[in-house]
Amino acid sequence: MKFEYFKHPEKFAFFVEEPTACSVCGTVDLCFDAGGYSGVNTIDCICYECLKSGKLLELDIEANMNFDDGTEAAHTISYKTPSFPTWQDTPWPMIEGEYPVFECIASVEDFKDKAEFMDSFIETDQTKAEIEWLWDCLPKKKLHSYKDGGDISVYLFSLNAEKYWVWDAN
Repeated sequence: MKFEYFKHPEKFAFFVEEPTACSVCGTVDLCFDAGGYSGVNTIDCICYECLKSGKLLELDIEANMNFDDGTEAAHTISYKTPSFPTWQDTPWPMIEGEYPVFECIASVEDFKDKAEFMDSFIETDQTKAEIEWLWDCLPKKKLHSYKDGGDISVYLFSLNAEKYWVWDAN
């Protein structure tokens, strides 16, 4: 299972609990949970093949919010990529006109130290000084699934060998 902008969907994407018929093609599989996808239409779940091939576009449903700049990358993230495991309507970040790859929900082990963590923060509505406390909230061990996380999640992205992150709280 490979996606250009989502590194470990088997660990960090939302799936239905048991094999279910894809709402698009009817194939019974362990499908992505599409309950949080937004759009004109709604579906319960979508299989890997339907998501990867862009079937959401035909249904006017987006798996991810992003700044739609008309590029193929924006199209791929909106319609051909699982949503990253956020509780809120958190948009996919853009760094200097490019979209990064979602890596994982971060832990302390994903950073060399607190300085790298702070330097990787994508400042939007908050400054680094306002979120410094998040370092102490990070899990100490690497997470193997979104289910291992807590009520605060740091979503780690990468672009050109650099780390970036945004956060969310339940």
